[in-house]
Amino acid sequence: MNLFSEIYNSYYHITTELLSSNKGLTINEIYNIINELGYSESLLYLIPKLTEEGGWQLLSKEDYNNNGINNGIHQSSGIYSGNGKNKNDMYYSVLKNKFSLPMSVLQKRWLKTLLNDERILLFLKDSEIKRWQECLKEVEPLFRQSDFYYYDRFEDGDDFSDPIYRQKFRTILKAIQNHEYLVIEFQSHTAKRIHHWFYPAKLEYSIKNNVFRLYALETRNRSRYRFFTINVSRIVNVKPTRHYPETLPDIDEYIVNSYYHEPVTVLIKNERNALERAMLQFANYKKNTTYLHDDLYQCDIYYNRANETELLIEILSYGPLMKVVGNEDFLKLMKERLKRQKELRNSS
Repeated sequence: MNLFSEIYNSYYHITTELLSSNKGLTINEIYNIINELGYSESLLYLIPKLTEEGGWQLLSKEDYNNNGINNGIHQSSGIYSGNGKNKNDMYYSVLKNKFSLPMSVLQKRWLKTLLNDERILLFLKDSEIKRWQECLKEVEPLFRQSDFYYYDRFEDGDDFSDPIYRQKFRTILKAIQNHEYLVIEFQSHTAKRIHHWFYPAKLEYSIKNNVFRLYALETRNRSRYRFFTINVSRIVNVKPTRHYPETLPDIDEYIVNSYYHEPVTVLIKNERNALERAMLQFANYKKNTTYLHDDLYQCDIYYNRANETELLIEILSYGPLMKVVGNEDFLKLMKERLKRQKELRNSS
């Protein structure tokens, strides 16, 4: 079963956009809207349905030739000239009142599920959450948080309900949306206090650690940057600056440049749906995957120091279905971790 009904597909969104216009539309304007919101074949299907007799009759046409403006001269130049349509004819919505598509029961249940997730506190105000809860009070969620069991997740994740954490998160999120520099003071993993101007670029959620991380670029002269990955929970203070870069930096380039030169190379035995699970698990990493033979695949995963330990744990969780064949530094870390686990098990 699809999560959302076909009623809410692109053709309905395109038609909604056209019917919501508070002015007449030319055939070229209709063309542009369909071309922007739809697909290459959308024009062939929708234009006749919307503009020709015997179609959906959702748009009424006012002929340019009949309003005395062009003295009966037919003009057919323009972006769209199919079927002899005049580019200056105007099409108006037959609806007189504003309208909106109603939400399906499935959509309401999905929203109720999101409201039950404590991470939603970071993106909505208390008043907004209260209003949504009231609107959906009679709706059963699709599933509850208690339906999930995380067998390999750290228990000391971020406290998303903490008011101070929420305030820091919202300040960062607003700055990302506005491309605004921030003054951030945080404590590094070595307990060192760092205090600088940063350009906040992305927020990333770690399922394994149950934390949010900020991808940020440290700047002192607003032209040269240094890449940082900062756990939001380690941020002590964050303040807006009302200063903005003249040219937006390419954060993806800085992320790629932060990777170790040599990726970790793993062999994946595609049993128990291991390949599909791995592609989902490592979706946030840059990687190259190739088929070798007999349901055996090779995957090169690029990583940096910030996600090295997390990647190591994720790979170990696949057991014999995933084998690390390079690089040597990563293999050394893996052997050391397995050795510590063995010692802990023998001492218990």
